[in-house]
Amino acid sequence: MKTKKIVLITGGVGLVGNAIKSVATDYDEYEFVYTQRKFHDLTKEEDVARMYAEVNPDYVIHTAARVGGIGRNLNSPAQQFYDNVLMNSFMIHYAHLYNVEKFIAFSSVCVFPAGVPVIRESILHDSPPYPAHRSYAYAKRMVDIQIEAYKTQYGRNYCSAIPANIYGENDNFNLEDGHVVPSLIYKCFLAKEKNTSFKVWGDGTPRREFVYSKDIARACIDLLSKEALPQRVIISSHEELEIRQLVEKICNIFDYHNVEWMTDKPNGQLRRPSDRTVFDQTFENFEFTPMGEALTNTIEWFKENYPKVRT
Repeated sequence: MKTKKIVLITGGVGLVGNAIKSVATDYDEYEFVYTQRKFHDLTKEEDVARMYAEVNPDYVIHTAARVGGIGRNLNSPAQQFYDNVLMNSFMIHYAHLYNVEKFIAFSSVCVFPAGVPVIRESILHDSPPYPAHRSYAYAKRMVDIQIEAYKTQYGRNYCSAIPANIYGENDNFNLEDGHVVPSLIYKCFLAKEKNTSFKVWGDGTPRREFVYSKDIARACIDLLSKEALPQRVIISSHEELEIRQLVEKICNIFDYHNVEWMTDKPNGQLRRPSDRTVFDQTFENFEFTPMGEALTNTIEWFKENYPKVRT
């Protein structure tokens, strides 16, 4: 007889998967099982079916995705849509078939309508997303549609977690396709090594909310203890930071300040602040890691593990 709830984590070697591993020892009530693409290709139905049969999980935290920054979303929109729609469709459907009690699927803040003054869960489908993210964003919106459908027809207790810009140890530091924080860290590292300018897209004026991967990990595991999951919840520290301020923090940690702003490159959306209401109703007194501490941890990890980091 099982004494612990089995929690299946997809994307086990990714940013959030590794973050869950790092905090899992604080949650003795669960047995965590991690998978990755080399064991189960989630874009293939037979692999997904085999994975569920092997693990038979009580809960699932589905972090796996084909992700990237604005560069990847612009350069490979077909693959962004196809891969993400397939893996999310199979994962949610087989969670239902295997009677998974609670399922958390990762979405993205880029799913929200472009140009809204504040993003909140209730406006997710009100109008189109920012054009540069269109393909990836619509693939992620389908997570919410499918969860709603399975809640309605089968009464499933499933949720989409919508994180702000995640960063942390074990990130993908790809210079072209990575998210903003890891890409900037790698660029600054290389610029200092070569004593060249640290080139940053745009003019630094856009503002973003960021969240440390270990905070995301704790929030998702904490969600599993809730009796009824919200259909969707934005997870963000709700501290807006200008890209210029982020670059300054990174430069201070590296002690390198030769920055070149590439103003001919796109800024992206100028702002996308989030509403904290659903998060605050779901979690009591959740404490986020201060960004200075989290950013230092990430950069120190990068330097210790370079050149074996993911790029």
